[in-house]
Amino acid sequence: MQTGLDGFFASLSGQAGRSRQDNAQAFSKARRGFSAQLFDLINQHLLKLAAPRIDGDQWHGFRGVAADASRLQVATREGAELNVDHYAFALFLPGAELTLHASLHPADGSERQMLYEVLPSLSASDLLVLDRGYVGNTMAAAIAQANLHFCLPVDRSGLRCVADFLSSNLTE
Repeated sequence: MQTGLDGFFASLSGQAGRSRQDNAQAFSKARRGFSAQLFDLINQHLLKLAAPRIDGDQWHGFRGVAADASRLQVATREGAELNVDHYAFALFLPGAELTLHASLHPADGSERQMLYEVLPSLSASDLLVLDRGYVGNTMAAAIAQANLHFCLPVDRSGLRCVADFLSSNLTE
């Protein structure tokens, strides 16, 4: 870590090589005081900088946004005796390989609820790509009510409208 910090500070001051400005222990101590909001602000700034790349990866005028959650085990420092499961939820821009939103939720939460909470952050030019865990009439209605476009896997038994479409012999 110290080598990385020295290179970072040298780069900031326009020097080649390394410049010792701070030590790794001081950096670690300062890092403990960061607010989670700082990471959200940094991510927003990164997304603004990456806008040309993001806009270049559109499909039929839509920005593809994948939503998913993964269950993971989070442990606090040794001796705290707190090993619990959580969900990490994210909205991801696959073409640009960037995370639009990320959050941590208790394991007793619902992936659908996590998605409901971030729907306002999406726009009409987004195409929300979902996996089968989000399939349901209520979810489809909520996304449609938010005037968003979405794509999710369904089968004949999933939604009545799909069964009707498949038996209609229509192509669209």
